[in-house]
Amino acid sequence: MGRSIEEQVRMSQSEHALIYVSRSNSNLHDVSASETIRNILTQSRVKNARLGVTGALLFSEGYFCQILEGEHAAVEEIFSAIERDVRHRDITLLSFRPATPRRFPNWSMAYAGSSAGPDWTRKMEGLLANPSQIDGDVFGRELLVLMTDLVRQQERDEP
Repeated sequence: MGRSIEEQVRMSQSEHALIYVSRSNSNLHDVSASETIRNILTQSRVKNARLGVTGALLFSEGYFCQILEGEHAAVEEIFSAIERDVRHRDITLLSFRPATPRRFPNWSMAYAGSSAGPDWTRKMEGLLANPSQIDGDVFGRELLVLMTDLVRQQERDEP
């Protein structure tokens, strides 16, 4: 049975999606990058599951891109912690708005992989060098499509 109109309105007002990009504070390569990402994913999955938040993380060439989905207050709490996390710098919020349905409903934190490709890396470098020039809506939508595709690819590649 479908949701009532009141339920749908309430969900659309409370469910939010947040998209940000940041630069890593560390020179993460090879083994240290894998270990750091594994730790981030483990911590994120536990906290996100507890708060009912879903999303995806991409780490590529020293840049983090993340999408968080869930209740407004829960997403805000997690993003506030990210802003204080010493592993990040140049945190740039691209979008934080009501959003349904969730793009990653079955993932407390999907990992979109470790390479978005050189074009995305150059784009992120340019944007983070001059954050005032970012059109968060356009870049956020592009990033959402990229990460959704990368997560689907990771799902297909897993044994």
